[in-house]
Amino acid sequence: MIIFIVPKNSGLKRCREIVAAEYPQTKQVVVRGEDIPSIVTRLLKEGKKVIGITGEDLFKEFLLNFKNSKLSILKKFIWEDDSAMFGKPCLCLLGPKEKKMEELPKNLKVCINKKYTKLAKRYLSLLEARGYTFEKFYLSGVTEESFNKGLADLVIEIVYSGKSAEEAGLRVYEKIFESDIVIIGTREKEESKALENFSLNDLLKKINEKISSSDEDSYTKKLVADPEILKRKLIEEAAEVITSKNKEELIWECSDLIYFLFVIMAKNGVTVEDIEKENERRDKK
Repeated sequence: MIIFIVPKNSGLKRCREIVAAEYPQTKQVVVRGEDIPSIVTRLLKEGKKVIGITGEDLFKEFLLNFKNSKLSILKKFIWEDDSAMFGKPCLCLLGPKEKKMEELPKNLKVCINKKYTKLAKRYLSLLEARGYTFEKFYLSGVTEESFNKGLADLVIEIVYSGKSAEEAGLRVYEKIFESDIVIIGTREKEESKALENFSLNDLLKKINEKISSSDEDSYTKKLVADPEILKRKLIEEAAEVITSKNKEELIWECSDLIYFLFVIMAKNGVTVEDIEKENERRDKK
C-alpha cells in the first residue's frame, strides 16, 4: 500500500481534502507541511512506496536547501479561493501601508517567517543589488507583530486574506512566490528511463497535449487561460535564472523558464523547428 504523507497545518486543509477525495485507499500519515519533503525522502530511502502533498512554497524552499534532491512534482492542483487576496497563499514582502518602498531608508530590519529562509534570501538579494542592506531575523510566527512592536521595518510572510497584515498596519509591497498544491515523490524507474532522452520537442508536445486535454485542473491550461499569470511567471523565472548561485540552481531555474516560454510558444502555434529556422536564418547573415 502507498503511504501518503499529508500536512496537519490548518492552512493546508485543502491538501487533506484532496487526498480524502481522490486517494481514499492510501495509508495517510499526518505531519507538518514543511517536514513532508524530508520525510518522503527518508521513507523512499528505506524502500517504502510513499508520496506527499504539501504547499508548493514549502517544496520550493526544500529544493533550495537540497538541490540534489530526487523529489519532483508529480501533480499540481491550482489553489483557487475567492476569499484569498491573490486567490491562493502568496509569500510577500510587507511594509508600512502609509509608505512606498522607495520612501524607506536603504538600511532596513526585516522579520522573516523561518519556513522561508532560502526563498527570502534569494528575493532580498535582488533588493540588495539595488543598494539596500538588511538586518534579518527569523520567527516561527507573529512576524507581523514584530512590525507593530517596532522590531522590524519590513516583514516577509505568507499572505492569505490579508486581514492580519492590514490590522498590523502593513500592506503588500511585492509578491515573492505564489503557492499552489503539489503532490511530490519520485517517478518509477521505467518512467525515469523513458525521460533520459526527453527532448525539447517532447516537452512542447506534452504542453500541447495538456492544452488540448479536457482536464480543467491542468496547470498548463490555467496558464493559457490567464495571460497575466503567465506573464508574471515568466518575469519571476527570468529573475531566478539571473540570480542563480551555481550550475545546479541555474539548470533548475532554466528548466522552469523554458517551460513557461514553451507554454507561450504552444499557445501561439510556434514550434521548436520555427526557432531553429530563425536562428539558422540569423546565422547566415
